[in-house]
Amino acid sequence: MQELIAGRLEGLCEPMKEMGSALEAFRNGAHRAADFSSLILEEMKEMGFDDCMVDRFGNIVGCVNGFRHEQDMALIFSIDYDNGTDGKGTDPAERACYTPGILTALYSAAVLKRTLLPLNGDLLVCGVPRSGCCGFGIKYLFEYYLRKRIRNLKGIILCEPTDLNLYLGHKGRMEYEIAVKLRLSDGFLANKGINMLGTMFPLIHELETVSRSLPSNYAMGSSSLQIKDVHFCGTRPKDAQNEFKVVVDRTFIPEEQEESILERAKMIAESVYNGEKSVSVQTSVAREKITLSAGTDIVSEKEFKPWTIESSHPFVLKSLQALADNGFSPHLGFWKNTITEGSYTFGELGIPTLGFGPGQEPEPGHQMQQVPFEAIKKAVYAQTMIIHRCIGVPTFGWTSDEI
Repeated sequence: MQELIAGRLEGLCEPMKEMGSALEAFRNGAHRAADFSSLILEEMKEMGFDDCMVDRFGNIVGCVNGFRHEQDMALIFSIDYDNGTDGKGTDPAERACYTPGILTALYSAAVLKRTLLPLNGDLLVCGVPRSGCCGFGIKYLFEYYLRKRIRNLKGIILCEPTDLNLYLGHKGRMEYEIAVKLRLSDGFLANKGINMLGTMFPLIHELETVSRSLPSNYAMGSSSLQIKDVHFCGTRPKDAQNEFKVVVDRTFIPEEQEESILERAKMIAESVYNGEKSVSVQTSVAREKITLSAGTDIVSEKEFKPWTIESSHPFVLKSLQALADNGFSPHLGFWKNTITEGSYTFGELGIPTLGFGPGQEPEPGHQMQQVPFEAIKKAVYAQTMIIHRCIGVPTFGWTSDEI
């Protein structure tokens, strides 16, 4: 079986390189979101996927049918969505950053399709769009297209950079707003800019002080807090409805709770303006209005919950053994900076989920470095072995001709 899979993979190397070049071309020039989706769909059809489509939320889904209908598996790659004002809705450069994950997902399925190795269920390949902290694509994918398959899913592999190791979770991330309504002094408007900064600075300073003492997790690292933006709205000094907002980008470890974070932020703001009259403080998770490529407007909360699957979970152990049996020496780890759809698939739905892919996790503010083709090829081979170990029909005693 190993020789059969390796042989089919060699035959797919040239198409894989061509597809990689086509994806990288999205870094140059303007392309519509539909062009990107069409490229993926055409490749799925070329490789003989049994079904492929794009739903109205921009999720790309391809399916390789199994021999039986007992246990399905899914491969998920992410696509960042730019909700800018250019009318295209998509930043091609951001999409191209996910080239290794896209190639690994597509060609793992293609190898299994061409080997004709029987599977106990269907293999689903899903490209899921998101915008910053808004994981809108994955929610709609499972609420609509995959709703009836949830109970049948044996496992999900997130095609994110792990340097060919198995990753089991990450910190949570959310953007929240601290809204402070207050009555301003009579002389406020005379020096609006200076006074606005003076009004907001005590709160910003207090938040930055708090950020230096946030909790830490031995596996995932420390939580973080960063002031992302500030807004002011108000022109009447004696009106108690003058308002300013501080937007906070917050990562948090599993030991922290979202409600506690918001409550603490409110307490900090109230303590800062304790001496002011008619002050009202509210905290809430930020929301973003997103215009999809199909023209539909949706509103999504800017939040990913933390998640971690147990290292002793059967799906993890079976995947780990499949890699070890095929010459890999994987470690178990966690993403330190990356946010994935595991927040929803495992954190909310409870579907066994892990991460596997070529390339190292990028540092904050940096795009993923160019991943060598050989590393992507190894990832395709390894992922194919994981999939077959988990949902493949045993082939002991079969010859290549019989398969």
